[in-house]
Amino acid sequence: MAFVLFILVNAAMFIRPAEIVPALLGWEIYFYVILACLIVSAPDVLKQLTSQSLEKQPITLCVFGLAALVPIPFLLSGDLGEAWRTCFHFAKVVVYYVLFISVVTTPARLRVVLVCILTFSGIVTLLAILRYHDVIQLNTIESLKDSVSGRWGETTAIQRLQGTGIFQDPNELCVLLSALLPLCLYFLITDRNVFLKALCLPLVPLFAYAVYLTQSRGGFIAFAGGLGVLMWMRFGWRKAAVAGAIGLPLLLMLFAGRQTDISTSTGTARTRVELWRDWFMVFRENPLFGKGMSLPKEEDVKNRRTDVERPHLAHNTFLQSFADMGLMGGCLMVGAFLTALWSLYRFNSQDAMLLQLDLKTQQPYFFAVIGAYAIGMLSLSIGYIVPTYLMLALSASYTQMAQRAALAAPPPLRLDLPLLGRFVAAGFCMLFCIYIFVRIFA
Repeated sequence: MAFVLFILVNAAMFIRPAEIVPALLGWEIYFYVILACLIVSAPDVLKQLTSQSLEKQPITLCVFGLAALVPIPFLLSGDLGEAWRTCFHFAKVVVYYVLFISVVTTPARLRVVLVCILTFSGIVTLLAILRYHDVIQLNTIESLKDSVSGRWGETTAIQRLQGTGIFQDPNELCVLLSALLPLCLYFLITDRNVFLKALCLPLVPLFAYAVYLTQSRGGFIAFAGGLGVLMWMRFGWRKAAVAGAIGLPLLLMLFAGRQTDISTSTGTARTRVELWRDWFMVFRENPLFGKGMSLPKEEDVKNRRTDVERPHLAHNTFLQSFADMGLMGGCLMVGAFLTALWSLYRFNSQDAMLLQLDLKTQQPYFFAVIGAYAIGMLSLSIGYIVPTYLMLALSASYTQMAQRAALAAPPPLRLDLPLLGRFVAAGFCMLFCIYIFVRIFA
């Protein structure tokens, strides 16, 4: 029952039925389903929260650490209302993460969850594309109207694909689909189930076309980066370099337009670098605990208001974490994804012998999924949404399964002082790279 409810949680999160069926508007379907899933899954959740279990789960401890840091800036300023609002928002994200690692504990369950996520994403993407081309009419799905400057200074109006719910932004939609594409390729290339091959065969061009319609530059970099990481993990860096030399020009030709016009001196790319500079200054003003999580007002989100002017975010998840939660929060965010990638990478060695063949073949594809998403995080502020913690949960669940199914495997990572030291070093390295980049280009 817990697993069935968790599938329904994902269905409610990805498809957002209340935004597709007008009669369901106002129903908090996702909240009620995830609450029911949490109640039914309580015994499994409690097993994950024991000290013996947490000792081998550094990613989970990082997530809990972020949750503890979220209210601190508002508590220090005496804003109890905002402290509660941000805590409640982030708690829903943490609950999803905990449910994932508590319920998805076998390769069979992991396989079902991934197939369901691809299916739900395919449904929403197809609806968004049909709405984009005016084949169907849905008031809750509208294309984003944007403009692009031509070579001679002329301005051309364009439309950018976006969906609903967690897909309601062209850039975030593009990054998420870029991360899901390696999963489609896994079932299409490696899996032996003919039904799943038939399911994923149309999803690959569907997701690729949707990536093109979003016209997202950062998303395109994540798209190309994810494919490159997959080639590297499967065939080695030499073959990946050859494939990249051939494939990258083809991608640039196929996706020619706004999203392949990547320059730091003009357009939104220039604006993004300036935002990095501004938010770096925000971090310097509040280096210890940050200024607090940046969230739009709840009533504006519910009413889908577009007339409210909102301050621009940093457009870099890691910089946003440093600015919002200070040094500790930024280092934990960097450390969580560093651990997620490193945990997966360690099972790529020849010394890792897994009894489950599926787990062995999934490893490079999962690494590409999280790698593509992490690349997208460098140009988007997506540190407080569920898909980000879906990526972390995928790595944490896979690592636990692989450790149990291993005949020979590297020892599990533990959140000890040496690992914390690496988090701090990686965090300062991230800040230094952003600082140098801003100094050069802004």
